[in-house]
Parts: sequence; structure tokens; C-alpha cells
Amino acid sequence: MKNEYFVSPQWLNEHLHDENIVIVDASAPMPTQSIDYHQLWLDKHIPGAQFFDLDKVANLQTNLPHMLPEPETFSQAVSKMGISENHLVVIYDQGNMFSAPRAWWTFKIFGARHIRILEGGLQGWQQAGYPTESGEVVHSPDVFNVQFTPEKICSQAQILNILHKNEPIQFIDARAEDRFQAKVPEPRPGLRMGHIPGAKNVPWTALIDHGSYKPVEEIAAIFHKQGVDLNQPIITSCGSGMTAAVLVLGLDMIGHKEVGLYDGSWAEWGADDSLPLEK
Repeated sequence: MKNEYFVSPQWLNEHLHDENIVIVDASAPMPTQSIDYHQLWLDKHIPGAQFFDLDKVANLQTNLPHMLPEPETFSQAVSKMGISENHLVVIYDQGNMFSAPRAWWTFKIFGARHIRILEGGLQGWQQAGYPTESGEVVHSPDVFNVQFTPEKICSQAQILNILHKNEPIQFIDARAEDRFQAKVPEPRPGLRMGHIPGAKNVPWTALIDHGSYKPVEEIAAIFHKQGVDLNQPIITSCGSGMTAAVLVLGLDMIGHKEVGLYDGSWAEWGADDSLPLEK
């Protein structure tokens, strides 16, 4: 096993049939994509891998996309998948590490004890020459006992309160620089352009290289270069709470483990004309 965050395709292939391992495909489309990742998973997945749908195992009572579900919703969904809090959950996506960290964050926030991400995702697995399969995957149900840590999730009201009180908490936005600086329209229609006042910009893609995270020294240097003080509290955001988790994982890797994530992110903030923004 590579470390406390990742496994290599070789390691997973050697442990593919271990009783305590469950494999999860957590692929999700970017807002500009209309890709049916569930169908792609049916067509081709790592043997035994189940599909964890971030848009369905979510809070469906809001019009915001893939918001964190209630603990009971999460527990029911993953228990049906045969996952308990004690399994080693290996997560991958079919893209460039776009959505696997969001699934990592979701499992972590509900109390999964052992979570890893497959380096290189499905592409890395196939490039290593390992087999895939197609069709549905059935596992015997298990029970996932949730230990929820809601303090890691930030709401719009909390962000406003921090701004009003001028608290020394840093906002880091994972969107592309052009979106952050209001140079291009948001991919979701109807959203304003700009960013939360005082936010710093660390595009999520800066941390990733060919489906894997860059070395920790490089990740730390990227945050430093963007003016982030790694000794001060941090809240991450993005377009809809997805790639904000890429930053949370990157920060965790360099020792900054107490990071909040603004789940509504710009999909919520950018839709409300009454909220302050900078360009």
C-alpha cells in the first residue's frame, strides 16, 4: 500500500479478492458534460467495483447539485452495497481525479475508517494491463455505522458570518483562474461571475498530474505561491462542492487536516444577488 491516501494499480490487483476490500467507482460529470458514467461503469469497471452515484446519494431536497446527503441516506445506500465502516474502501473515477476526492471526503465525513484512492483511476488500471468486467455487481448487504462530523461542512450562513466578523479564516476557491477572476461565464446558467470576497485561488487541476496527486512538496509550494497561510484555518469551495474536496485532500496530505468545505459553493453563492462578491 502506497500510503494512507492512495493505492497503486499493482497493489489493488494483488489484493483484489481480499475479504475486507470494497471497490467503488465514483465517477461524476463536470457541469459542461452530459456523460452517463453509470452506463460507462456498466460497460467497463474494475472487477467487483460498484457504482457510487454522487448525484443520487445526495440531498435531493435542494436544487443544488450533489449536496451531502443526510447520514441515514448515506448509511442505507452504502449498507446495500455491502460496505461497513470497517471495510477498506478503494475509490476511483474514470476521469482525471475530478470526483474521487469528493467520494473520499463523503465517506470520511460519515466515519469510514479506511479509505484509499486508486492512483491513475480506471485509465491507470487499464494501462497497467489489468482486467475489467461489465454488468451489474451484487454484494451481500452489510451495516455502515455512521460517525458524522458535521463541523467539517460549511453553510452559506457561516461564510457570511465569517465575512461580517472579519475572522482570520481563509477561503480557497478550486475553480479555474478565468472563472475565479470573472473573465469567463460560469458553466451553470444564471450564476454571477466572481468569487467570495478575500478568497484565494488554487485551481484543483494544479494539484493533479495524469490522474494522480503531485508530490507533497509541490502541493505545499502551490498553496504557498497563491498566498495561503497553512497555519491559519481554511475553508475550500469550488463550483458545486465537488473539486473543493480535491483541495481538502491535498491539504490533508500536507498536514492541514482541519479544513472546512463549503458544500453549496458557487452554485449557491453565485445564484444570490444579495451576497457580496469580488471580481
